Amino acid sequence: MQMNVIPKVEDIDELTPHERRAIMAVYEGKEARSEIEEKVRNVFLWAILNMSSDVHIVGKQDRLTPVVTISVRTSDGFIHEVYEGDHGKFFETKLFQLTGTPQGGSTPQILSSRFEMNLPLHYAKKHGLTPRLGDSSYAVNIRLEYAKTFDGFAFICRLLDQQKTPELHELGFTGAMMHTLHRVLKEPSGLILVSGPTGSGKTTLLNAILTYLNDGTKAISTVEDPVEYRLGDGSIKQIQVGGDITFPRALRSILRQDPDIILIGEIRDAETMEIAIQAAQTGHLVFSTIHTNCAHETVGRALSLCMDKDRDAIRLAGVLKLVFAQRLLKRYEGELVPRQLTNNEIDWMVINGIPQPSLFTEVVPKRAIGKMAVVEAIAITDEIKIVMRSGNYTNEDIYRLARNQWQYESLAAAGFRGVESKGCLLKDCMESLDTNTDAKAYPGARLVAAKDFEMSLSIVSMLTDKRIEEWVQSADAAGRVTDSNDLFSKLERRTKRRGPQAQRLKIANSKEWVA
Repeated sequence: MQMNVIPKVEDIDELTPHERRAIMAVYEGKEARSEIEEKVRNVFLWAILNMSSDVHIVGKQDRLTPVVTISVRTSDGFIHEVYEGDHGKFFETKLFQLTGTPQGGSTPQILSSRFEMNLPLHYAKKHGLTPRLGDSSYAVNIRLEYAKTFDGFAFICRLLDQQKTPELHELGFTGAMMHTLHRVLKEPSGLILVSGPTGSGKTTLLNAILTYLNDGTKAISTVEDPVEYRLGDGSIKQIQVGGDITFPRALRSILRQDPDIILIGEIRDAETMEIAIQAAQTGHLVFSTIHTNCAHETVGRALSLCMDKDRDAIRLAGVLKLVFAQRLLKRYEGELVPRQLTNNEIDWMVINGIPQPSLFTEVVPKRAIGKMAVVEAIAITDEIKIVMRSGNYTNEDIYRLARNQWQYESLAAAGFRGVESKGCLLKDCMESLDTNTDAKAYPGARLVAAKDFEMSLSIVSMLTDKRIEEWVQSADAAGRVTDSNDLFSKLERRTKRRGPQAQRLKIANSKEWVA
């Protein structure tokens, strides 16, 4: 681990005492804690100005004089600084103070909390940050996770800059994905689940969806642990779980208020799942997160959390509308250069059903330019509902029924498309994206098309989006309802044309596969 010194933000001294306190109140005297508190403020301010995603502060060894490692994650990786002075305990003291956490015998051993930093508008603009219109300051929420370790303490702090939070149309979804999502969001009730590990963009996705739905005509209530984003104006109530307020207790309370839309931060147990299903059955559109590795596992995981599997299989099939799995891949700026695939890369592609291109090109990274959302989504069609009601199915059964849906891409396939056209790296796909071994024997519609017509996944995606847009416009002009099952069956019929038929069709008219 390479050690650095996190640079000092020099111009903070140019601000008034009131403006510095708005950023973070610190003790500016000559006592020992002053040095540490100013260092904490500097670290978080530097992280905000450099668009870092999180700050880790870990203390080890002696409880009173711990060695503290400060790590800031930037687009180029972590920057580490080690404090070995005599006053390391004040790092812990300051972070507890920021979150309003009691100290002493009542200090919890594990804690989820948050605090906020407010930069003056002129200072934010000076550093290239763009406040939202009408805001009185540039506010950044810090989500804090604390754990008492066997030899010290650990604070993991995620920086949630709401000014940089993308809107739904800015997430980079395919046209097929957006059409499927918009169709579901128009429904008056149902359950939508998002899965993925910490840092995969679940909160950002759900925030974008709720912001889109917050048109002033709907009542929205959220139950979160902790609240990460403020959802803005309108009939919105955000409840933070903690103390006597549990997910089930908060959900029962908001159901009595009859909101149109409900966000549950996470479904962790049978009681919360039961209330979520009840809410979706009684006219509410419910969103939540759940821990699974991929979209087709989410259906089975949701059922496993139900109280009565036989009874609830039918109820879950009736309310579940859409399941997501999401990951984030770094994007890089640089020249696209052809190269040979390694044996490990070829094996990974084969296992995931991804056809090997005749010419593989990949970006040579010069600098990071952001992240790509890699999304796997399954719409719960009538076919899938029938299987779900039986209660006797595997994750593979769900995948095989979903693989030819217009918006469906496995995480691996979506990631490889990012390598082709979004400046992502294949090694990041192999390290970050779950493998779908079933895709080798049962490849999805997009993978079949890419192989049969010798097209990249990016071209397949572009042509799919174009054909869907044409189909929807045609249906609208004719006054027909755009039933997704109709197009699913068309895509499946087309993508089953293999061998000689595919050879006759390919290249001569590359759009034929979705015609």
